[in-house]
Amino acid sequence: APKLDADDEVYVLTVEEEGVDVDRAALSDAQERFAGIATVRTVRREGSPAPEILAFVREHDIDEVIIGPRRGGGEGFGTIGTTTRTVLNNVEGPVFVVPK
Repeated sequence: APKLDADDEVYVLTVEEEGVDVDRAALSDAQERFAGIATVRTVRREGSPAPEILAFVREHDIDEVIIGPRRGGGEGFGTIGTTTRTVLNNVEGPVFVVPK
């Protein structure tokens, strides 16, 4: 049985940096995976990803964070990018790093 239910909210957050493309396919995938299981909210912010993610987590009292290992870099884990590392080091709740 899924751990999410209809009372849960899932936020799909994208942080858009000037001159950097957003992975729209990943956004659609996340929305499709959670549709019908929980309320899905899409949020777009502009700025530097790590501070924006951390601010969002604090502002909305997020229980868990799911994040990719790095922006745009191939399959699997390989290395963890600076944004992911910053989130891992500064979020008090669980942070799940998933391969692309």
